[in-house]
Amino acid sequence: MANPLRIVLCGKTPQIATAVKAGLQPECEVIHVILSTSAGVSDLPKLLAGQTPPTQDSDNIGTQNYSQAPQAVVLGGGYDDEAVKTIRKACESVSTGEKGVPWLRPDSSIPVPPLGPKYGAAMVSRVKTALRELEEEGRAKGDGVYFF
Repeated sequence: MANPLRIVLCGKTPQIATAVKAGLQPECEVIHVILSTSAGVSDLPKLLAGQTPPTQDSDNIGTQNYSQAPQAVVLGGGYDDEAVKTIRKACESVSTGEKGVPWLRPDSSIPVPPLGPKYGAAMVSRVKTALRELEEEGRAKGDGVYFF
């Protein structure tokens, strides 16, 4: 089996992030989970540069395998346009053009179940499909925002 795709997962609730992380395995390794815009601004630039985040938290539900930079950032529905813009701006110096990674966001026009286990399962399915399509279309490397 190929190595799992290393991703950073941005969510708002640890419970849903834990379920999404489990559902993405074995295809993806969630190396770090970000639970707020401010954590995204402080941690994500370091992670994308292949460094350990400045706020190491032993309770982080990611694998904390920081030996290599993540290959994608997956954002949950709790991050609106302004939050995504703020986090991406903080990452500009380390994640643009060819050295960037795909950023995946939920397409709010697609209906989802209410928050809970079914919501997490729906997100997992959509993320896996989006990542597979990016790979097949040759867009799995380089900066870009893609809706799933």
